[in-house]
Amino acid sequence: MIKFLCVLVALCIVNTINAQQLKGIIKANNETFIAYVNIGIPTRNIGITTNENGEFNFIITNEQPTDTVYITAIGYGLMRLSFDKFKNQCETNAPFYLTKIVYELASVIVRPNTYETKIIGNANVAGLDCERIDELFKKMDTANVRKLNRYKEKKGLSQKAFGFELGNQIKIKKGQQTFINKIQFKTCLNANDTAIYRLNVYGNEIVLKTKLTVVGKVKQVQLSNLLKQQIIIKTHSKTEVHNIDISNQNIEVDDDFIIGLECIYASNSKMNLGTKMNVFGATDFVFRPSAYASWIDVPLIDLTFVGVSITTKKQKPFYQFW
Repeated sequence: MIKFLCVLVALCIVNTINAQQLKGIIKANNETFIAYVNIGIPTRNIGITTNENGEFNFIITNEQPTDTVYITAIGYGLMRLSFDKFKNQCETNAPFYLTKIVYELASVIVRPNTYETKIIGNANVAGLDCERIDELFKKMDTANVRKLNRYKEKKGLSQKAFGFELGNQIKIKKGQQTFINKIQFKTCLNANDTAIYRLNVYGNEIVLKTKLTVVGKVKQVQLSNLLKQQIIIKTHSKTEVHNIDISNQNIEVDDDFIIGLECIYASNSKMNLGTKMNVFGATDFVFRPSAYASWIDVPLIDLTFVGVSITTKKQKPFYQFW
């Protein structure tokens, strides 16, 4: 019995050593902290998010010294460094500094004089039925949900630090000058519940690798976030329609793009949104379980949760030549 207890204690010590916790903080060059920064290793499908004070805890599991850590925040330049350097910097309590991107006025694109505006996705977001998104995918793919829960446990992540991101791929006419104006979505909360979401707009998709799973086609992709400023939505104790105007960011696209909604925090450990299920609609549904995880593209299913107002250059009728 004593021998067994000694072995058990030894195993606990080993597990404690293996689960070393790294702490750090992300700041801008002017020494102000940056809230809700994503930190992860894309090749290992793992990622965490800092708190509103730019602080993070990262529990080491199977990372290797040569793994590349990505640190990203909207409006700031990408930081890439080896895991060994990341670990050393955490252990010396040295902050990680990100450089703010300066957008020159010369790069601002002038909108067309003749244009038309339309809504893609769902034009009646207020009328969407509330659905628990994470529960929907638990029913579809229990194996991956269990895997995600084990991952969160290993990384010391609370279930309230949700990390789940879903997206609607918005289909537009390729090559046509298009500007994104407003994005609408509906959050559903009960009394005393709080949730924090980040809105993302992705473009320039480069598919690195694909594979088929029970849920759908998993795509490891490289995406560019087109937003110039971070958009954080905090909501409390009510069902609410959010109408986010991003026209001042002057975002132009000429190909399909993705509107992503990332759940940073959910006090009830749930992600409840207004959705509508369609087949072969104007949007494709994609999701990923955490920052830097691979996106999963669900084939044939169009689960729409956004309405997107876009402006395009007005096309001349086919019979008009002047």
